[in-house]
Amino acid sequence: MSDATSRLEFIIVGASVSGLASAIGLKASGHRVRVLEKDLQLGGIGSVPNGSGCAQVPPNGCKILSDWGLDAELQANSAPISGFTMYKYDAAGSVSPDFIGVNLWDEEMLSEARGGYMQLPLSHRELVRILYEFAVKPTEEHPTPLVSVLFGQEVVSVDCNACSVTLRSGEIHSADGILGADGARGVVRRALKAEEEALPDSDVWTGISAYRSVSFLSLAAGIDQSYQYRYPECTTWITSQRAARTFPVGKDRDLSLLVYTPDSSQDPTWTEEAEKKLVDVLGTECDAHLRKLAALAGTSTCVQIKDHGDLDSWVSESGRVLAIGDAAHPFPPGALHSYSCSLEDGVFVGKLFSHTQSADRIPEFMRAFQEHRESRCTHIRDGEKEILRLMMLPEGPEKIATEVSMRKKQAAGRNVLEGDLESLLDDFITVFSYDARDDADEYWMAWGRYRDDGSLSSGPLKMAFTSFEQQFAEGSESESEEDLFFVSKKID
Repeated sequence: MSDATSRLEFIIVGASVSGLASAIGLKASGHRVRVLEKDLQLGGIGSVPNGSGCAQVPPNGCKILSDWGLDAELQANSAPISGFTMYKYDAAGSVSPDFIGVNLWDEEMLSEARGGYMQLPLSHRELVRILYEFAVKPTEEHPTPLVSVLFGQEVVSVDCNACSVTLRSGEIHSADGILGADGARGVVRRALKAEEEALPDSDVWTGISAYRSVSFLSLAAGIDQSYQYRYPECTTWITSQRAARTFPVGKDRDLSLLVYTPDSSQDPTWTEEAEKKLVDVLGTECDAHLRKLAALAGTSTCVQIKDHGDLDSWVSESGRVLAIGDAAHPFPPGALHSYSCSLEDGVFVGKLFSHTQSADRIPEFMRAFQEHRESRCTHIRDGEKEILRLMMLPEGPEKIATEVSMRKKQAAGRNVLEGDLESLLDDFITVFSYDARDDADEYWMAWGRYRDDGSLSSGPLKMAFTSFEQQFAEGSESESEEDLFFVSKKID
């Protein structure tokens, strides 16, 4: 444990993308980090190592990795994508895939966002490996590594008041602060639910499950899969209550498959083998070409798509335990922005805590994290859910009108998502230029710095700030942005 004049010590539960990104951010700020990972290796040790998934990283995530100097490794282990081709999923009798249209991303817009291509697919395994190696790597400033990642250390309980975790072995670890990066099913989210007196298993299954696998290009000899690799090389297949997406993944350019289906009620994790084979959950009307691709796939994994609900507070009542990544804001499986939001969480945490070495400020900073990150992550997640809904529209007028409109746009040489559907993408485009460092600095400049110089030590400004913190901790409505701006201007 630290004192007010030394570097802080953090425990991160889970060597996930958000966990490793937070370790990198906190290391850059000079703090010590212990990452406790329940599995014995990165990505898990279940019957299916968690490497079959495609880690989609859009521009707001790519520029974070670039700022960390990881460009060379990314380019060596990924396959850039500049759009997608849309096909009809239920076209079993078609000689060739039923082509609907193409949507390409604006290269000028992506360049301005400083993030390159819209998506940078690489395997989940490669991404966590890159982050892990960077997190534990010594630096000139800190030749003794500040980050340690301990495998086989399953956290079974969290004491939010004592700021400690208990391992399955019975060993207890304590720190100044705890970050929960162990996902929507993790022990940290359960501990926060317990404080809110919410049922630990209150998640609701939507009736749809997500299957994930990889079709190996080396096995495709004699089978025409050229349409999968036509520019822009990413495909989306749509129909009622079903959908599929494919991405070239990694330097070998195998194809990652993500299939949304109602044909499985299994509820495992991404590291457990699915009970049913991928070809058995495609439905009878699945396009024959997509079915052939699924037949080439390796072992599949499956997870249910659930409505996890929202935590009232990502921060414990003690202010010492914080949920990040999917533990705070769970995204649907296969969501475009899941990885980038996890990377942003890590950058925000690291930048925020670059301003202090005092454990006394941890509750303030952890609540500031939720105050700044929640609305953004919730908005993006809701957009992801809407896109998933549109991909699987039930039979009816909306589905017919949407498909007819997309085909007309393609015939006119336009992007299939232009017009009515373009507003969804406009929302995503606005997030590409986001900088988590700037967002953290905004809090520091408006509020945090005045704690250090004594400006908030007494008087009406102290009362205003204290009232703001109390309202946030109690889960009530905080001041509007205009009110916060007004108070910060009065301080200036």
